[in-house]
Amino acid sequence: MSREILKFHFYSIKFKAYSKLEKEYSSTTILKDAITFLTNELHKGQGYLIDKHRNRDNEGPRELFMTSAVFMPKERRIRCTLALLRSGRVPKIKPVDEYKLVPIKTLGSIAEETHFFIDYSRNYGVVCIEYNHYGPRMSDVEYYLRNVSREKLKLAKAVDVNLYMSNTIDKTLENLRNVLNMQIKIQPSKIAQMDNDVKGQYFTGINTIGNRLKPNFIRVETYFQTPGNNVTSKELNKEANSMVKTLLGKFKARPFHIDCFDDFVIKYEDKEGNEELFNLLREKKELDYDVEMSTLKKKRHWYELIEKDFDEFMVKFN
Repeated sequence: MSREILKFHFYSIKFKAYSKLEKEYSSTTILKDAITFLTNELHKGQGYLIDKHRNRDNEGPRELFMTSAVFMPKERRIRCTLALLRSGRVPKIKPVDEYKLVPIKTLGSIAEETHFFIDYSRNYGVVCIEYNHYGPRMSDVEYYLRNVSREKLKLAKAVDVNLYMSNTIDKTLENLRNVLNMQIKIQPSKIAQMDNDVKGQYFTGINTIGNRLKPNFIRVETYFQTPGNNVTSKELNKEANSMVKTLLGKFKARPFHIDCFDDFVIKYEDKEGNEELFNLLREKKELDYDVEMSTLKKKRHWYELIEKDFDEFMVKFN
């Protein structure tokens, strides 16, 4: 039997209607119309596939499609799964009675599936989404639903997504006085997903190394103060402070930047002279479950796994 640790994170999602449609369409009605369109496509046996990288010449495809979407009217929630078609090297399988390997592409395409659930009982949606390292992330869900609601249905001019965090970014921004050290781990290919201002100002060098040497990851550790030394005003690192504040602001305003990092840890001195630690990936509001995977036979079982905690989250944080 196989056991796994399953993690889920929380985001808010809000759709903004075009000005001429504001009286008729709220965030909730746009969300419901988008999901209804997708369920209708599934019922017709068609589906709706979007390549997130279709306009990126130097990157492989990132093809997304909804595999299930079920309304739960009584709970005012939606159970969803989004799939990502796997690209790159194609794995093989061994037939039961033969000692040979058969390329899976002869059977179809490989897809990674991410489960997520949307509560639409407020005037915005709250998403509880599985963390699947190889599957779609929240940035993919946001892109997919934005494409449907804006490009296909012509209803929403924008979609705003925000991450729920245990130790808020606002608190760190308010208390940060001086950055002491910083640890970053990033896949060079993800730099292209960042806004141009951040990419050009802080990640040009990393991008160059990635393009020339083509490593899977790049880890950067920077130390601005000698551990144990007292920090005086003349030793403040204005450039590092500015960079960290800019990135934290991006994480808050445009949270898809969070998915660009595999590690982002900042040690800083607060305004009272205390050393504090901000770990981006650990600050996410998170649910953890140690699960025997064979018990999750149906998609509804995934929802039942998180249902009680989702209920409590909606009361406590919304």
